[in-house]
Amino acid sequence: MAESPKIAEILMDEEKPIDLRYYLNLFRKRIPIIVTFVIIAVTISGIYSFKQPTLYQTSAKMILERPRTTWQESGEGSNFYRPGQDELTNTYFNTQKEIMLGSTVLGLVAEGLKLETYFETKDRDALINQLRAMIHIESPKDSRLVVVTVTAQDPKLAARIANAVGESFIQKSFEDRLYYSKDMLSWLEQGTPGEYITITDAHGQVKRVRYEKLVESLPAIQTDPNLRAFRNQLQETKIELDNLLRKFRDKHPLVIKTRANLAFVEDNMVREKQNIISNLKSKARGELEGKPGRIVEEAKVPTTPIQSERYRFIIICTLAAIFLALAIIFALDHFDDTIHIMEDFERKGILIPFLGPLPLMSALLRTKTRVPVLTHMHEDEDRVAVEEAFRYLRVAINFSAPPETVKTLAIASCLPGDGKSFVSTNLASSLALDGNRVLLIDGDLRRPVIHATFNLENDVGLSNYLTANIELDQVVKESSIENLSIVCSGPISPNPSEILGSDRMRILFKEAVDKYDRIIIDCPPLTGIGDGFVVGGLVGHLILVISAGKTPADLIRHIQQQLDKMSIKLLGTVLNRMDLSKERYGGYTKHYYSTYNKYYKRSS
Repeated sequence: MAESPKIAEILMDEEKPIDLRYYLNLFRKRIPIIVTFVIIAVTISGIYSFKQPTLYQTSAKMILERPRTTWQESGEGSNFYRPGQDELTNTYFNTQKEIMLGSTVLGLVAEGLKLETYFETKDRDALINQLRAMIHIESPKDSRLVVVTVTAQDPKLAARIANAVGESFIQKSFEDRLYYSKDMLSWLEQGTPGEYITITDAHGQVKRVRYEKLVESLPAIQTDPNLRAFRNQLQETKIELDNLLRKFRDKHPLVIKTRANLAFVEDNMVREKQNIISNLKSKARGELEGKPGRIVEEAKVPTTPIQSERYRFIIICTLAAIFLALAIIFALDHFDDTIHIMEDFERKGILIPFLGPLPLMSALLRTKTRVPVLTHMHEDEDRVAVEEAFRYLRVAINFSAPPETVKTLAIASCLPGDGKSFVSTNLASSLALDGNRVLLIDGDLRRPVIHATFNLENDVGLSNYLTANIELDQVVKESSIENLSIVCSGPISPNPSEILGSDRMRILFKEAVDKYDRIIIDCPPLTGIGDGFVVGGLVGHLILVISAGKTPADLIRHIQQQLDKMSIKLLGTVLNRMDLSKERYGGYTKHYYSTYNKYYKRSS
């Protein structure tokens, strides 16, 4: 026994696999908690959802045209452009969606639909924020299709907004692409290099701009990839020409060739700018399909409100409630260090022989004595259950050690209220009813209860025998149960540990063994009080009573270590007060009570 705590520590340090069956039984046991959380979640989310206004939803579909880019890389390492090559990027479409939800496009929508009157506000920012909250834009993967979904209380308004978003976006993007007004393009067509042109820009400001500067300021000119490549090539050629002129004269073949290349690049830039301006003018005249997108399916007025969002909210709240309930159950179990069922001993690394469980029965609460005794219980199923439990406990004790060892039994508990007096009293009563001559000794000289249980006077008892020169027969009293004799505690002593460890206590045990078949000593709790260790040391062994759901595992391990240090053998533990009405046991416990119900339990 001396090495059992070390073995327990080794078992606890080992990484054990997750016992799914244990957690399944744990969650089954806590089903009322889960059901309570679910009912609360469904009720609150349902009330909240159905108090929300009825909403309608509709969608408009449009296609975004891919931007025209013509950059390619040749196999020879040089860069050139191939007109008509299309490039599709997610960044482009994400940018367009942000533009759709921007204040400019939504401002056009609000102005076109006169939403200031509908929303009864003149605050443009607040109006746009309300409008933005109603719109959801998504783009299917690997597609140029954009779906504009609008959710509103008014079904007609939802359809009008969805269509207006697409139309306003196309209008805004087209104007941004042209950058200046269509009148400005006609001036570009009529203007000549070197002269000034008066224009009105996109912000409504009137400006006089030189023709060349106007051309260079066009976004199409600034961002055109062909021109960007030509500019880079022009810069490189100029640098190359400067380097050659430092080495060679103007007539040198390399200088002549480089100047020709420079002129070629400049001519290409001029032609490219002319092509861009020509394209802009063509788009302005509508000769090309240059719009950034087109609507392929207009939004229709929805006829039925959407209910899925309400149910989805309820489902999400329900799942969250279940998750929260499971988390609470798991946390409670994780921080619960007490013993509830037999399997908890092994699961918590406690290597102590298990003698048997004792159920918590309602009949125990109907007895008139302080400590319930079998003979005082009503004749019903509860009494039968307790009788069978103590019969099982008697058998387990008999097989736990040699007969001469179990003739004297010291019964203690870790904490007050764990039920050691209940076990002592009823074990003694059960042995007596079975025909054994039993002596029950109240060894708790601090808080004795045995005399009150059997309605006996406590004027003379164990404390008198240990402190005075009297015979054992003078302190033994007969109980109402046949074959059961009792030694009450007697007057409370100021030094119980000293008198319990005296030679008179050894003499008492020696005399009692010769006269009785079994001696049961009800010892004080082992935590904080040394009386139980003193009696256990004299007997050499004891039985530990543990209250289900109350006694911590750490305390049990500590008591076990103390007993091992004092060379007191622990015959086993009794798990008291297992409430079958609250626990849903699994494993051995489940099979134990299932067998009991089939073969022992009587009908009421």
